[in-house]
This record gives sequence, structure tokens and C-alpha cells, in this order.
Amino acid sequence: MSHIQHIQTYPARSPQPKRALLLCGFGGNIWQVKRLINVLNRLGYTVTALDFSKEVLSKGDPALLPALVQEVVEFAEHEAKTDEQPMLLVGISLGALISLNILRRSAYFDTGVMITGGDIVKVAQRLYPKKWQQPYDELARQWTGINMYTKPKLLEGKHLLFVLPQRDRLIDVEDVRNEVVVQQQHGNDLHLIERRAFGHIGTIIEEAIILPHRTKRYIRHVKGERYA
Repeated sequence: MSHIQHIQTYPARSPQPKRALLLCGFGGNIWQVKRLINVLNRLGYTVTALDFSKEVLSKGDPALLPALVQEVVEFAEHEAKTDEQPMLLVGISLGALISLNILRRSAYFDTGVMITGGDIVKVAQRLYPKKWQQPYDELARQWTGINMYTKPKLLEGKHLLFVLPQRDRLIDVEDVRNEVVVQQQHGNDLHLIERRAFGHIGTIIEEAIILPHRTKRYIRHVKGERYA
């Protein structure tokens, strides 16, 4: 059973388009990020967008989220192989976690912009405490292979940028800060931008819906171009 709800492709008008894979957040839908898709189209990217079933967290079944990650990784690799062209990853919330999993598993992807992120075990247990009553350590062991914590070797040669709220009730921002430091200490190319105004949901709305033009700067930044 697939936990991908919708897949839609939005072609760029460029005669030689680049390609981007846009992964929506938990509970989010593709139509909500149409302005972000338009920004990417204007940058010359043909965008393939995916959104996902809430059941991967809401049912309390620890097998569903790893199954979704595997499904999307396989889909992403198939898409990338169609023209052997590297694809940009843009992930939002849960989509950021899935993007990270693609980056550390696939040689076809080396660049990602992640709008929020965090320890998925903590997120699941805060969203659905009655569904995830097991101790943190128990669920963390089951999700070791898909959670945000990454062996530095898996991100060698990859380029990532995280946009986070400075404070949040749903995610522990400090987890992401610490992970970025660990990766940077091993020489990996991770960047971190923190926003002060909002928490998790507000940051998603600001970055992906209200002010999606910021993504142009993030892409330039993560690609090593001048950040302006």
C-alpha cells in the first residue's frame, strides 16, 4: 500500500530545464505550496511534487514511516535515472526528513534545501501521545535508519541548508543545531538559517507559502553562490 497521496509534475518553460523534487510536510498538500512551485519554475526547474498520508504517524504503527521513506527513495532514484540529471531536493518538515534520507542513500542527489526538521521520534510522540506510548529509546531504535541523525560519511560531498525556527514546541531545535555542528566538524557542507518570528508551523507558512521567494537565495547559498 502506497503512503504517497499525490504526485504532480509542473514543467518549467526553460528550453533546458533543471529538475527538482519537492516533498511536502506532514498533513500538507501540494496545492498549498503552489507559489513555491512557481518560484522554482521561474528559476528553470521542472518540479515533481509529492504529498503523503497522515497515517504514517497517526496510526501508531512504527513500520509505516520506514516504508514511506523506502518508497520515496525508490521513486526519487527512478525519476533521477530518467535523464541522468542531478535533481535538487526541497523538503518541508516531514519532507525535509525524507529528503535527508534520499541524500544519504542515493548518488543521484547531492543538494537539498530543508524547511524545518527535527527528531521524528519526538515529533510523533508529541503529535500523537496516545498512539506512541512506548519509551523514546524504544521507538528511536526502531527508527534509527530513518531519523535525522546521520553518519557523517553518508553526507560527504553533499550540500544541505536547513531553515529552522529559533524556538519550537513540536521539534527540539537544539537537536538540529547539534547535528549540524557534528556534520560540520567532519567537514560536511551543511548550512543553518534560523528564523525568530515563528515556531514550526509558522516557519513553514512563512517560508513555503507567504515568502517562497526566499528559496531562490537558499538555493544559491547551498550551491556556493553569493548569498544576497
